[in-house]
Amino acid sequence: MPSVVDICNMALSRIGNSQRINALTEASIQAEQCSLFYEPSRDFVLRDYPWAFATAFVSLAQVSTNPDPEYPYCYSMPTDCLKARRIVNEAFPEGYWPFPERIERPRIPRIGFRIINGSSGRLISTSVSPATLEYTIKVDSPELFDPIFVSALAWRLAGQIAPAIAKDANVAQTCEQMYRSEIAGAAAAMLNEGANDYVPESSFISGRG
Repeated sequence: MPSVVDICNMALSRIGNSQRINALTEASIQAEQCSLFYEPSRDFVLRDYPWAFATAFVSLAQVSTNPDPEYPYCYSMPTDCLKARRIVNEAFPEGYWPFPERIERPRIPRIGFRIINGSSGRLISTSVSPATLEYTIKVDSPELFDPIFVSALAWRLAGQIAPAIAKDANVAQTCEQMYRSEIAGAAAAMLNEGANDYVPESSFISGRG
């Protein structure tokens, strides 16, 4: 699999820059920009889609003091959680009635939750006990990355470094469009592999950045 430097060079190529880097510590604007934006771009792409290689499940540990007045149960957030995806419905874990003979399977509403701050760190409050969380972990090692993720990350990084390096002001916008196309492709691949019915969520709705 590509290394961090390989992904950075992919991003440089996608904005039309012919200079390659051998390390993020090099004294060049290319290395400087890649070093500045690589980790934020990686974490953004991890959060933006439920990548299988970065998905984990955990039984949440309930806290003794619940500061949330609206949800009856509160739990400690896993320390390696980059984004909480959903509270697993123990009765219908895949989110629909288990009647395969029916063509139209009614959807089961997601279990509501929210992330809040507590005295000892981030907490997750919800309406069920016990609670199992599906979440995205922070993956640092490129050898674990999915090939589609690598391409999406290179496009996202390209869009971030383009304003300082690319000569064409429209390059960053093109990179963002290509990044969104990669995310849509990842969703299609997930469906073709028989996974759940993930629908890409608008960043304007989720408020991510």
